[in-house]
Amino acid sequence: MKTPHNKIGLMVIVVMVMALLSGCSDKKEAAKTPEIVKDERPLIIGIVGPETGDEAAYGKSVVAGALAAAKRFNAQGGIAGKEIKVLHFDDQSDIGMANKIVKDLISQRAIAILAAPTGSSTFSPIHLVNDSKTLFISVGSRRHLKASGPFVFRTAVPDETATEDLIKYSIKELGVNYALVTAADNEFSLELSSLFKKALAKHNGVIKLEADTYDPFAGGRNIEAVIAAIKKSPDTLHGVVYTGGATEAVLLAQELKKAGLPLPLIGGEDLYSEEYLQGGDAVNETLAYTTFFADNKSAKMDEFIKDFGEGKPDRFAALAYDTFMLVAEAIKEAGSTDTLLVREALINRKDCEGVTGKTSFTSENMPVKHPVICKVKKDEGGERSFVFKQ
Repeated sequence: MKTPHNKIGLMVIVVMVMALLSGCSDKKEAAKTPEIVKDERPLIIGIVGPETGDEAAYGKSVVAGALAAAKRFNAQGGIAGKEIKVLHFDDQSDIGMANKIVKDLISQRAIAILAAPTGSSTFSPIHLVNDSKTLFISVGSRRHLKASGPFVFRTAVPDETATEDLIKYSIKELGVNYALVTAADNEFSLELSSLFKKALAKHNGVIKLEADTYDPFAGGRNIEAVIAAIKKSPDTLHGVVYTGGATEAVLLAQELKKAGLPLPLIGGEDLYSEEYLQGGDAVNETLAYTTFFADNKSAKMDEFIKDFGEGKPDRFAALAYDTFMLVAEAIKEAGSTDTLLVREALINRKDCEGVTGKTSFTSENMPVKHPVICKVKKDEGGERSFVFKQ
């Protein structure tokens, strides 16, 4: 038979255990609901790029496109009735100046900084923006920014995607056999040739011969040797993939025509230019890809052309316009100017429609975009232009 003392002792133990369990429960509950402190910033988007000097065209285009977008966005109510302020500065294509500008924008707690697609503007400030958790978006840079940090983006059409889209279209329309012509004195040409090779291999295209417009022995251009190699090809060719610039592309097209080789050129975005269109009948039927095609009519394009005003916008102005809108809409969707939340909104928004097509980002900040495929056509009046194909 149990004594009263045993019963009292048992009751004390039960009470103590319940108290301990209650204490653990309270701690767990507190851990479930930590207080979230948002790092709110002023509504500022900065721009860094050359506005004077040899590369001024890049910086000026980015500024013009972003300001045009800001004017429309703010006129439509901005963020809860507040305008986004745009601050732009000339880095004079100088790395030190670019870093100084970015540091100043960071000190003003800008939400995002848009950079012109130049080396000094895009690459030197990367460590600064990651450390400060400031969104940094290169407008149109060809060079990869992969693994540059969680706050670094770019909005160019990836050339990997563009070359693949162009080759798929070319094989469907022309055939499978190609000559690949590189300009080895052009670093980007070497990179682009590599991408075209991958695209051709992936889609069962065949490179029947490779040639180079640069003669390392002579130290200069030798298009005659390229034409001779193409003429000697024992296989039927359906086109010539060329990865150099517009000036040399015109010469190559003209020499092909003179040699009686009716082969269309297939090339990158550098061919999409007024200079190339001045190449005469030799450039007819050329296929190229581009980020921005002004004749691709849409409501977004009409708005952009109206907002841009006088002058003819280029792809960098169009990309800057879209980039500003991407950031502004991400701020609105995040419901906050905390850059962690804005970044999350930017990545989570998919297929955002703009004047340069649809844009998304991967979780690693990589752009997901497709180019416009176009062809050079001559109209009844003798004028040449790029026409939309895909």
